[in-house]
Amino acid sequence: MLLLALLLLIYLAPPVLSAPSDSPRDADVAQSGYVGSDHNIGPDSVSRFQHLWNITFKPDEKVTLGLQPNVDVQIVFTASTENVVRTIDAVTGEILFERQVAPPWPMAGANCDLISKNLGIMGTPVIHPEYDVAFFFVKSYIEDYRVPGGAAPPLNSVYYFYAVYIDGLGDVYKFPLFIDDVGADNDPRKIFLGGLVLQRPSLLAVGDVVYAGFGGLCDAFNYTGTLVAININTRKVNRWVTQGGPSSPWTSDWAKRHGGGAGGIWQAGMGLASDGQDVYFSIGNGGSADTNASIVPIQGKCHQDILLESVVRVSLNDSGVQLVDFFRPFDYLSDAGQDIGSGGVSILDPAVFKTSTTTRMGVATSRNAKVYVQDLDDLGGYRASANGTDAVLQTIHLNGEIFGGIGSYPLEGGYIYVNPSNASLAAYRFNPSAGKSPLFTLAGTSSASNPHCGGVGIVTVTSSNGEPGSGIVWVTDVERGLLAYRAVPVNGSLVELGLPTVEGAVKYGRPVFGDGRVYVVDGKERLVALGVGGNRTVGGG
Repeated sequence: MLLLALLLLIYLAPPVLSAPSDSPRDADVAQSGYVGSDHNIGPDSVSRFQHLWNITFKPDEKVTLGLQPNVDVQIVFTASTENVVRTIDAVTGEILFERQVAPPWPMAGANCDLISKNLGIMGTPVIHPEYDVAFFFVKSYIEDYRVPGGAAPPLNSVYYFYAVYIDGLGDVYKFPLFIDDVGADNDPRKIFLGGLVLQRPSLLAVGDVVYAGFGGLCDAFNYTGTLVAININTRKVNRWVTQGGPSSPWTSDWAKRHGGGAGGIWQAGMGLASDGQDVYFSIGNGGSADTNASIVPIQGKCHQDILLESVVRVSLNDSGVQLVDFFRPFDYLSDAGQDIGSGGVSILDPAVFKTSTTTRMGVATSRNAKVYVQDLDDLGGYRASANGTDAVLQTIHLNGEIFGGIGSYPLEGGYIYVNPSNASLAAYRFNPSAGKSPLFTLAGTSSASNPHCGGVGIVTVTSSNGEPGSGIVWVTDVERGLLAYRAVPVNGSLVELGLPTVEGAVKYGRPVFGDGRVYVVDGKERLVALGVGGNRTVGGG
């Protein structure tokens, strides 16, 4: 199932450099879920929050969000499935600039309207704070490009990589880039055909390289999961497929479901994670030609051409994207479709989440009701433990599936938070001296459970200047809207903070934070701003 999240970015345009309270990407680069202490938001201010303004967009327009400031005022940057991008005054809600960058592709061509009527920008853009430029992938079409039929046939749909200035939304010189019709670096047979895939995860920028994950479009067609890496200065494009090599599935029949092996990268919209150099993400289910469909243990550093149901670490060098390490659950063949690809990878703060033997930790989630705590320098391979099970630091068993990833709080001892479907939000406390005991132990849960399978939001955590007691855990609920809890449980309970009512939320959504304000897309597809101040309603774009 592929549904929407929203993109909200805040940014300062030239000549002022980006402010500490900016949110130029989906959460943080590491996808730890902790977005810092510079948003001037704490439990005391939250108790005084009001509706500041809201914006209703065009019918059938699904919106993603991002935040950055422009000189004296922060700007909300939005992008939508109609390929409309906007800049909005983050304080007043006034739409400053609006532009449709390209016509969106009509979803009727895929016999699928689960996402939206038309499909354009889906993955949350990223804003480069040094260049004051927003980057995003645009699905559009070229009539009769590959086959007759105008715009509708999937083979006539294509992807472009756009770069637009925040100030005015004009194109950067020599952009957009057309990224279709080229084979993958690790398998030239796997031609990138934009109409057969969906760019769903939020984008990642590491230095001057923007990374994007592509997975299936309504889980149809002949596709292969693809990681695209684009150097924004040289405009060099690298494409790496999750299932490559001569033994991987391949057919020239573009309509054959999973004909290219599948193994998509979607993570319920959660962004790819990076330690500042390498990139970490998860891969979903794949074709039947998996060469490792056995009980034979495989070390994570052993090269694999075919990857599915895996957490991976890759590196980009002059030869292209290279696999560094991988982990696949030992029971992935019997998971009844509860694949690990629905969840993302979170890199925890190494200054806090470490032990005498492990200096870097990550957390991966999945639909199989498990959370995997991993050594980032040795992800675990396949059946690589002494008893043939998972060689990870800890497996946390849950009461529900996870879509997206966890949140973390590196203060007051350190916590991680999971928000399963049909279960309660749960906090786990870190124990660095655990020895043979679990590294993370359950510290508290919310009183209300989330009954919405596939609708839970991705956890995000803030604090106020890093002060003890100021941590807040934020989640979205498709019916209850935006929810906030004190980060440190009290007597085994996560204490909910009162917020103005938000009428639901988009599936897999997460809020974005500016200077003393929080922004979210509600269940009616409106952009809502909360903070301390008065009320205002703004008309649609």
